[in-house]
Amino acid sequence: MRISTFWMQQSAVNAMLDQQSQVAHTQLQVATGKRILSPSDDPAGASRALGLTHASAANDQYQRNIDAADARLGNEDQTLSSVTDVLQRVRTLALEGANGTLSDGDRKNLATEVRQRLAQLVQLANTKDANGEYIFAGNATRTQPFVQNGSAVAYMGDQGQRAVAIAPGQTVATGDPGSDVFQNIRAGNGTFDIAASPTNTGTLVAGATSVSDLSQWDGGAYQIRFTAANAYEVVDASNTVVSSGSYASGDTIAFRGVQIGFTGTPAVGDSYSVGPSAAKDMFSTLSDIADALESPSFTPHDAASITDRIGRAVQNLDQAMDRVVDVRARIGARLNTADDQAKLNAGIGVDLKAQLSKVQELDYSSAVSTLNLQMTGLQAAQAAYVKVQGLSLFNY
Repeated sequence: MRISTFWMQQSAVNAMLDQQSQVAHTQLQVATGKRILSPSDDPAGASRALGLTHASAANDQYQRNIDAADARLGNEDQTLSSVTDVLQRVRTLALEGANGTLSDGDRKNLATEVRQRLAQLVQLANTKDANGEYIFAGNATRTQPFVQNGSAVAYMGDQGQRAVAIAPGQTVATGDPGSDVFQNIRAGNGTFDIAASPTNTGTLVAGATSVSDLSQWDGGAYQIRFTAANAYEVVDASNTVVSSGSYASGDTIAFRGVQIGFTGTPAVGDSYSVGPSAAKDMFSTLSDIADALESPSFTPHDAASITDRIGRAVQNLDQAMDRVVDVRARIGARLNTADDQAKLNAGIGVDLKAQLSKVQELDYSSAVSTLNLQMTGLQAAQAAYVKVQGLSLFNY
């Protein structure tokens, strides 16, 4: 068999190139700190590393979602804190306006501030977050949720509630639609509401209302009629008398499991309607207070009517404040859930990175030893090639 000089030299060159490739691969491993540079280095390990990388990236995204949720919910909570301050101030003004010693001018001055507070409340309801999105517009975050036209305020958002994923299969709501916060609030005491007849002429004023036995309240429509200055009767929608009795200022009239306190003296024929609580919004409640404060007081009946209207509006205002408290409680629960999940995600993130490090990180001491051996082998091959590449049979 004949072996050509060219084949011998080419074989030596190929061997050196292979050794150079191995050295270059090991040098790249040392430079990057990665054991797996391509899937062919360790197919099983590469697949495991890919899965861990995706899981770690998803966990990081959950953490970013939690940060965004915290910011948005914190903004909402701070806004509702300001809403509470507005409502408390209006309540103070309303109670001050119910003082019978104030003049019409004094009450109008109070009404002016109430209307200013109404405009402030609309502004708070249209609060935006750091991204310029309305926080009380539901899913229509680019649409101004509340539009004021005189004393009327209309909701332009939707009923949606945005949410973000904070863990696999777990989401947290990042806001509340304005209709749920500022509207659809039960009037009166939340169970039933009362209203004075516009034809009343006496000095009767309704006071506190309560439910003594909810099982007896049927949610029907009733009317309390005063048949004399010291007598009353309660009739239902079919004009059937369901209760009657004597009356004196300061008495409580009870029927169907509800109680209503009254002060003052009614005129014959004066009446109050009693029915289930209807939905009411904060804005109209503030407007009712301003309207009552602006009403003139010429007679004792006028003064009693103003006091009565303010009293009913204050009761609605208390319901509005309770709604804000409920919403803030829900926000607090969401923030706690998000914070607890953030701590759990942080631990998961550390574990995932540790597992990923074990799979793909390089053992430097072993790699450096391998690199030294490869460099020694490459240098020996190069030296041998230099010695033999010039030899031929003619040397012998």
